[in-house]
Amino acid sequence: DRFWGRFYKAPMLRRILAELVRYANVTPRGGAPLARDPGIRRRLATLATDVQAVRMLFYRIAWMIREGMPTPYETALVKVMADETGQAVAALGMEMLGLYGPLTQDSRWAKLNGLIQHVYQTSLGQTIAGGTSEILRSTVATRGLGLPAEARA
Repeated sequence: DRFWGRFYKAPMLRRILAELVRYANVTPRGGAPLARDPGIRRRLATLATDVQAVRMLFYRIAWMIREGMPTPYETALVKVMADETGQAVAALGMEMLGLYGPLTQDSRWAKLNGLIQHVYQTSLGQTIAGGTSEILRSTVATRGLGLPAEARA
């Protein structure tokens, strides 16, 4: 579930990021394209790096599965990274679209066909479904890093 349930995530995030880049290039804010804002540029570039890292991790895990290798913590690691990167992409999209961000595709004023509000609303639930990020971080800590399990009350 953690692997196949999120394998679609990197290509989806690449498409959304491409839409945000296009939007930044054609949308004026303060007399210049939004893409000229150094903060927006830096965040878009950071997210592009994160999305590519998620993509490469998914391919590595797919190779491990094909080779019959165990994946005791890798799927937990990539699920956390994919879901939290998705939240970051959605949050940046909402910020970039401003008041247009929450509009659904039914609104005639919606930007990017209401895509960002949908991604934003679904991104939180994805960090819970299939194991919360906190639980999965414990899996990475114990199985991946060899740290002791947390003491139970």
